[in-house]
Amino acid sequence: MKILIVGLVKNPQLDRLKQEAEKKGHQLEGCYSSDLIIKSSPQEFTPFLKDKDITSYDLIYLWAISKRRWEWYTTAHYLHQRHNTKILNQKIIDPSYLYYLSPASDYLKQTQNKLPFPKSAIVFNAKSVDSIIKDFSFPLIVKDSIGRQGKGVFKVNSIIELKTAILQNSQQDNTSSFVIREFIPNDGDIRIFTVGYKTIGAMKRTPKPNDFRSNISQGGSGENFDLSSHPKIKQIAEKLSQLTKTEIAGVDIMIHKQTKQPYILEINPGPQFTGFEKYTKINAAEKIIEYFETL
Repeated sequence: MKILIVGLVKNPQLDRLKQEAEKKGHQLEGCYSSDLIIKSSPQEFTPFLKDKDITSYDLIYLWAISKRRWEWYTTAHYLHQRHNTKILNQKIIDPSYLYYLSPASDYLKQTQNKLPFPKSAIVFNAKSVDSIIKDFSFPLIVKDSIGRQGKGVFKVNSIIELKTAILQNSQQDNTSSFVIREFIPNDGDIRIFTVGYKTIGAMKRTPKPNDFRSNISQGGSGENFDLSSHPKIKQIAEKLSQLTKTEIAGVDIMIHKQTKQPYILEINPGPQFTGFEKYTKINAAEKIIEYFETL
């Protein structure tokens, strides 16, 4: 099988996936999301990559496509329909899920299925803050709706700080929307890794001193987390991955420091796993390749 991972090139995670793929006789490559080119005319619609034949791949995993997502979603649909290319994650090519590709869709499904998550709001500019701020109390978390690895995430203590964070980041990154979320008192969060909608393990992430972000990429520390004593967290993670059709996912759940109740923070369709492998001793790359083989 020939596999393409979009969004990973010079990356230790791509190296791990290559190692496990080659053990099983597969060829695995990565490309930048910006390598995509689409040529079109009344006679043709041809997506291709700068230096690779995109139609030669049996399976394409859209790991990290960021602001190029709509072009990649269109390309994925085309390749699946025209060349029977296998695409991950499933929701990208599911006709019933075409418009469910944003934080709003996750909140809708979590509400419909009574899954626990912090009170949140999605806004497109700083001016909209005045319309929702009465429903919240500070401190608050504000984040770029397509941010990854803890980037573009801020803890704010006033409406001025909130508006400033939105304004500055919309100017710098051309972000389309922002999520405002109530702050949950905590001592870190839990990253549950699911493959094929099933949990393969979890790790506890603890922020570095004087930071509120638990991401390993932002200096947080990790340790193995025993899900057997927390079956509710495992159930929530698996249900959310199924509802959102996210076959490979990192589900982040935070436990309230006082009430001990779990809250969903987000589901990541391209989860970092080198830290997960380090702290849990679970071969996530092998689990991913084995799942590819079942498709």
